[in-house]
Amino acid sequence: MSTGDILSNDQVEALVEAAKQGQAAPKEAGRARRTRRVREIDFSRPSKFAQDQQRRLERAHEAFCRTAATQLSAELLTDVEMEVLGVDQLTWSTAIGQTPQPSISAIVQANPLGTQFLMSTELSLVLRLVERLLGGPGSGKVRPRELTEIEMAIVRRVYGTLLEQLSIVWDELVDVRFDLLELESQINTIHLAPPSEPTLVLTMEVKIESSSSTISLICPYRSIEAVLPRLSGSQYGTAVADPGSADAVRRGVAGVDVEVRAEVASRWIPIDEVLDLKAGDVLKLGVPADEGVRLFAGHVPAHRARPGRNGNRRAVQIVERLGGDR
Repeated sequence: MSTGDILSNDQVEALVEAAKQGQAAPKEAGRARRTRRVREIDFSRPSKFAQDQQRRLERAHEAFCRTAATQLSAELLTDVEMEVLGVDQLTWSTAIGQTPQPSISAIVQANPLGTQFLMSTELSLVLRLVERLLGGPGSGKVRPRELTEIEMAIVRRVYGTLLEQLSIVWDELVDVRFDLLELESQINTIHLAPPSEPTLVLTMEVKIESSSSTISLICPYRSIEAVLPRLSGSQYGTAVADPGSADAVRRGVAGVDVEVRAEVASRWIPIDEVLDLKAGDVLKLGVPADEGVRLFAGHVPAHRARPGRNGNRRAVQIVERLGGDR
């Protein structure tokens, strides 16, 4: 209400009555202020990994899921399905806290980086895999329990299979391969990074018959920092040619037959003029004779040459290369 507004008797009585009943004065319609726009920022969620880097990793692990599922299906003699559920960027402490428990976690070495990653698998899935590999059905409800030494040896073999397929994907991606260091059943005792370290978590679902479990690959920023720029889209513009690959391509195409022809000149004319040509007619090509002829490899002009003879045969002498180094 502005200073110059004057209340009528009825308005004064309404205000007094509202005050007696402990009610606030009614607000006039059309004078409500617009609510202030506030953007919430969660400082606990890091942003070290760019979106294009996360997408490349997600696509790469989709390929890993296909190959790993095929390998496990062959070893377990049953259908195994795997797919990427999501890629999350968290702190190390949050990533460890959100990992399903109980689980068996593998500390893996990334070579040649010399850094460490963490792969965690739900204990229910581990027990099903062990039972299946030992000849059991591997179905039904599984009760969590401690693993025996024999079972831990089998789990090492399973992780070896997974890391072998994972190494193929990462080797093609950033020239990194994984080796198993040790297995841990208590994930809270694993300290690969400080609690606030930005961490990328790739969660993959594994389906065996009617059961569903997850495998998580936990990547601290410090463990992947050295190769992270190679995951960006800008890397394609700065790629360095491999001399060995170039030599292999040259050797591969060296034996291919290519038609080589010497062409004096060429000219496009209508078909009716071609049909009217007679012996003795002169067709102007519009090219000076001192320019010589062009040597074509297929349809590509390769050299400028000078016509001549080699004994009793017609020949051309190459004068210069056309088109730079091609």
